[in-house]
Amino acid sequence: MKALIKKGVAIVPIIAMLAACGSQGGTTGETAAGNKPNEQAAAAASIDEKLKEPVTINFFYNGYSGSLMEEWKARIKEQYNIILNPYLNETIENVIASGVKLDLIAYSAGGLFKALDLQLVSDMSDLISKYKFDLNRLAPGVLESARMYSDKGEVPVMPYELNNNVLIYNKTIFNKFGVPYPKDGMTWDEMNELIKKVSRTEGGIQYRGYAYSGLNLIYKNQIGLPFVDPNTNKAIVNTDPWKKWLETMAGFYRTNNNDIVNAKEDDLFFKQQTLAMRGGPSPLELLPAAIENGLDWDVVSNPRFTGMENVGSQMNAPFLAIPPSSQHRDEAFKVVSFFLSNEMQTESARVGRVPVLKDESIVKEFGTKLPFLKGTNYTKAVFADTIGKPIRVTKYDGTVRSHLAVAIVDVATGKKDVNTALRDTEENANKAIEAAIKK
Repeated sequence: MKALIKKGVAIVPIIAMLAACGSQGGTTGETAAGNKPNEQAAAAASIDEKLKEPVTINFFYNGYSGSLMEEWKARIKEQYNIILNPYLNETIENVIASGVKLDLIAYSAGGLFKALDLQLVSDMSDLISKYKFDLNRLAPGVLESARMYSDKGEVPVMPYELNNNVLIYNKTIFNKFGVPYPKDGMTWDEMNELIKKVSRTEGGIQYRGYAYSGLNLIYKNQIGLPFVDPNTNKAIVNTDPWKKWLETMAGFYRTNNNDIVNAKEDDLFFKQQTLAMRGGPSPLELLPAAIENGLDWDVVSNPRFTGMENVGSQMNAPFLAIPPSSQHRDEAFKVVSFFLSNEMQTESARVGRVPVLKDESIVKEFGTKLPFLKGTNYTKAVFADTIGKPIRVTKYDGTVRSHLAVAIVDVATGKKDVNTALRDTEENANKAIEAAIKK
């Protein structure tokens, strides 16, 4: 891993490592009642057992970066005698059309239903049981969220890293206007008051108080609101809880000098540096260049709704899955266990990927290879965003989300009131869902 040294700041590239587990820590057996210690040890050892003959695993990887693939291949070959045959920078449809039989896939949460439609996901419960894979090692909420992708309570996917939300702020803007910095544990009501204080125009420059990654905060809303009734495939957003959510999220953009704009929040915050606060998932890959350009920053935990101060966003995570057609499910699960090992999770945490394991020794390693995090509140903030109540997801959630994004703009600009916006959202989303079902 190469470190870039710029202006005295050592910057380690942010790699979307499959923050997964395998090796010693990741193969601990479940502590099921009635299992004898030696039986547990034997089962646990079997997942780490090196194959006598090599087996090739066709691996489709849709992760953030494939820069570590050669290292992973070498380590997996050495540890398991498994030859990892990766497919990178290709569409999964093209890979399948070429006749390749995939054994393992790594995909973003947003692409899950594509994987389901292509029949590339299968229940891993049998493998978890067979190898006594200790699910208790997972952070609270991870397993429960993974099960929400199945209508049978199965474990169809295994997340390998988390993408928690944080609130990053520009200290220079707060200093300029003499406004106290944001703090951990704020409510959205407190946040709204803070936005008003730093949303100003001065010297011909508009300083906006706050903008957020809309898709992320919609998709993984903190209240745990469902988009679609899985039994009827009908949108269910015209409700009082959704009204509360929309009024809050659109309300930020009704503040003077914080009007909604076409410019991306990341451009406003990291490049133009005229945005006081940016909300959303990990900004680590954007920070080195911004720091180089003079950004003085820190972060706090993502604000929460009043009465839900200990509740974070729903789980946002890429996942590993084993296609049901794989002829090497056991070997593929060995690779899953490799990526979910204490060793791999620790390496991933060191470069800023949030681990899916709750082990405090791993958490303590977070960001230790990122010198620009030293002296900041980042680690505390990113782990404060606990996984919120998961919802039963459906393949049509994305349709409703896109209409909700329009509703935010309509309410923020005064085009519609909240009641009208949600009524129209539900109606238009249902029409789109019906059309999709008929295809």
